[in-house]
Amino acid sequence: MDHVTVVGGGVVGLSTAYFLDRAGFRVTVVERARVGNGASRGNAGLIEPDIVAPLPAPGIIGQAVRGLPAPDSALYIRPRLDPALLRFVTRFWRFTSRARFSEGARSLAHLAEGSRDLFEAMGAAGPTMGKDGLVFAFGSAARARLALRSYRELGGTKVGALLDRADLVALEPAVGPRAAAGFHVEDQWWLDPSRFVDELAAHLRGRGVEIVEGAGVTSLVDGATTAVVRTSTGDLNTSAVIVAAGVGSRALCRQLGVDINLFPGKGYSFSVQAEPMPRHVVHLGDARVVLTPMADALRVAGTMELDSDTVAFRPRRIRAMVAAAQPYVKSADWEGRTSEWMGSRVLTPDGLPAIGRLPGTRRVILATGHNMLGLMLAPSTGQMVTDILTADTPFEAARPFDPDRLARPVRRAARLHDRSPKSCAAPKI
Repeated sequence: MDHVTVVGGGVVGLSTAYFLDRAGFRVTVVERARVGNGASRGNAGLIEPDIVAPLPAPGIIGQAVRGLPAPDSALYIRPRLDPALLRFVTRFWRFTSRARFSEGARSLAHLAEGSRDLFEAMGAAGPTMGKDGLVFAFGSAARARLALRSYRELGGTKVGALLDRADLVALEPAVGPRAAAGFHVEDQWWLDPSRFVDELAAHLRGRGVEIVEGAGVTSLVDGATTAVVRTSTGDLNTSAVIVAAGVGSRALCRQLGVDINLFPGKGYSFSVQAEPMPRHVVHLGDARVVLTPMADALRVAGTMELDSDTVAFRPRRIRAMVAAAQPYVKSADWEGRTSEWMGSRVLTPDGLPAIGRLPGTRRVILATGHNMLGLMLAPSTGQMVTDILTADTPFEAARPFDPDRLARPVRRAARLHDRSPKSCAAPKI
């Protein structure tokens, strides 16, 4: 039985371990902290395969430029002299054309189309899902109508008719006075991501998958006959390595001589008590905030902050979300909010994840760069990685996600810097 080591115990890493284990591999998951660390726990918990779209959409660069003077804007690029940020934004801009956006949306839809079936197949992990669809709410009928047209291009018949305020309130009584119009998208799901991660990890342990927590990965060795994962607790010899290390993925790839164009994008969330609790996930289109009903509270999630500082928590982002969302919610205890959270998602310039063999290596496969879609695409990614490992020929569906499209060689001087004691200590995974 071949041994595969998954670097990263987030939702993508654990989902990959699930499908590898089912395929008969002996699997070890290595996580620097605890499973679900990073962006896996505090997100909105969305499974929306029928309206999936890449982040680089037409008009988004203009939105970001307008937001530069306002650090609390929903989309914010923190200005700094950062070559990695400049390289990322330059490539990102090239994918904001209508044609490239549509091409990316088709690729993501193909990857996401089986996600509901895969989540149900993973039912041994016991997630509790909401399956009543989602509601979009806007401050005007004109903006709702414009969004409806765009989402119908993505979701087709799943996207319902335009709702005026009376119909919107009848469908979702929890919306507040600012909500003037909207629409319903049926058969979209949601779950509590923290609970899902914990139950999936417990399920994997029950099947004999080894999960090593508190082990920071410092480097990888890609050998002719075996790979080595070097960690703070010792070395692991393995047949293959799956890099699902979130924001740490780029540093590991650089140490292997390949620079993958990834950049962190921070999201924020918090929880409040609401009365009534929404029956659906509610997308507040003008506020750019998502409301997700969890078992014990309403999760409020949103914002995108491009910032290489992945640990700085900025309370003003939370306050801006409160101000934007409050008029759209009938009643909630905003002052009593709890579980304030920030996590860094891994962004790619074209909005598609990087799934496939790392260029120039034999035994290293990437499963990272899922932008804001990590939870929804995690099972599909795990299945795709397993197919790549078991297939005799390249898996055709993986071609749009080939990491080679994002790769360039690392200059020798930069590689030596990456391997210096100072720089190696910082990016433990």
